[in-house]
Amino acid sequence: MKTKLLSLAILASSLASAQLYTPGGNVQSSSNNNIGIGTNVPEGSLDIKANENIPIIRGNGGYIPTGLRFIDDSYTQAGQVKEWSIWKGNTFNKGLSFMRYDAVNRCAGGICDAPLFLADNGYVGIHTTSPQQRLDVNGNARFNDFISGGSNSWIFHTPDDGRKSLHIAPGISNNTDWDWTKSFIIDGGTGNALIYGKFEAKEIKVTSSPTADFVFEENYNLPTLEDIEKHIKEKKHLPEIASAKVMEKEGVNVGEFQIKLLQKIEELTLYSIEQNKQLKSQSEQLKQLQEENKDLILQVEEIKKLKEKVQQLLGAGNK
Repeated sequence: MKTKLLSLAILASSLASAQLYTPGGNVQSSSNNNIGIGTNVPEGSLDIKANENIPIIRGNGGYIPTGLRFIDDSYTQAGQVKEWSIWKGNTFNKGLSFMRYDAVNRCAGGICDAPLFLADNGYVGIHTTSPQQRLDVNGNARFNDFISGGSNSWIFHTPDDGRKSLHIAPGISNNTDWDWTKSFIIDGGTGNALIYGKFEAKEIKVTSSPTADFVFEENYNLPTLEDIEKHIKEKKHLPEIASAKVMEKEGVNVGEFQIKLLQKIEELTLYSIEQNKQLKSQSEQLKQLQEENKDLILQVEEIKKLKEKVQQLLGAGNK
């Protein structure tokens, strides 16, 4: 009994001076003021030489059954993160929470959140403790390049040569390189976008171009059909419309081209209205001529009848 009490007294004395190490499972004094587990030359206040025997911090259910806390008492101002903690939650959150706490009023108006959360189902949350995907970020994320995984891999690349552009390109050569000739480019400086290949959409809305309603203004100089005919014979294309060679060489601004086409349609509408007026006028003239022709026919018929009577009267007198 005395031996046991002596051993406990020695152990308590050793713990009080923080000079411990446990080679072979025996508690002995170290050569400095640090605590060593598995080593008699601890290099820190606590130095654990695991030798494949990984240290365990064990809990048994509950709100936060186990964890670690890292505290810097020099942080005393509000808004400073005095403590970082790693909690293995159970009813708190089923996973590993990396929490941070304010130096003043922690969780009572001060900083109190989990910037990183590793859920038990393997999902990772950034500023969320309920991640819905393998990586769930609540807020902005920043990457040098973003590469999608799988056999159909794409790269989202922003050059570091002064260009303010985003390049999206498919993978080639077993996703070891990228086909930049098939990339989609967004220019952050101009706001323009460039795509190599065809573009297909269910609807395209152009908002910056004006309309061509100026054609319907009273002072609009509507070209004559004779002038248009002359231009077509000489240039082989409509006035104010680029030739096929120019379009092939320089491309076509869809918005401007649509306005020019609308202008030509509105001009055709004016021509059609004028032609309709002429047709109505000609129709009325034709109707009037037809009425006059009917009168002439009636007059001719009357003359024929009168002639026949005269002839009958002359014939009766000769008898």
